Amino acid sequence: MRQPVSLKRWLRLKTTQTATNSQLTDNSNSGFTLIEMIAVVLIIAALSAIIAPGWLAFVNRQRVAKVNDGIWTALQEAQREAKRTKRSYNVSFRQNVDVPEVAVYQAEDDEGTAISLNSTSNAWQPLSQDLEIKDGQVILCSNLDQANTSTNAGSISCNLSAPRTITFNYQGNLEDDANLGSTAPNVLAVTVAIPNSTNQAIPATARCVTVKTLIGSMEIGKGEYNATSNPQGCPL
Repeated sequence: MRQPVSLKRWLRLKTTQTATNSQLTDNSNSGFTLIEMIAVVLIIAALSAIIAPGWLAFVNRQRVAKVNDGIWTALQEAQREAKRTKRSYNVSFRQNVDVPEVAVYQAEDDEGTAISLNSTSNAWQPLSQDLEIKDGQVILCSNLDQANTSTNAGSISCNLSAPRTITFNYQGNLEDDANLGSTAPNVLAVTVAIPNSTNQAIPATARCVTVKTLIGSMEIGKGEYNATSNPQGCPL
């Protein structure tokens, strides 16, 4: 004759059965449904659309700032070498197709003859060297017309296929015939920016180095020059 199940044993069996059923239920509900996955993808896409433009703008500003630092360094090097050697020194800038380049070199040889660089001279160095900046990602502009001369300081060209040159004399000043232009801000400027589809500088990303006086004082500016709201900006 079958013995009745004791209450203690019955409770133990009941507990075991409940735990087993709970585990089976959890296993059957594991993972994500298609609707949940679609919702996650849509959220990620929305966040990317919000964040991406800001991140791209930040990256562009960083690229421009790095190249602008190279311009600043080149100008300081030329000014320093002019004082050290007691000879005039040139800094030339150009846009070699999609690559901004700079050359720092002695303005005259030992016989007093002006030195001009040819297009293949070893003096030319890419401003984006070792900066992980690809060709065409930045554009070089200037209000320089010829050596140390800006015929209109409020006008700037981003077509620097022909070199633009700044010359420092043996004292580290601009040469005596320097012309900072007749229109404010009366500076010699070399500007870096992100190019738009027509290969012109985007003002919001502009950074520049300006030579402000005949004694060769320099400043770094950013954004587009405006006499009222941004007097330290770049001529564009």
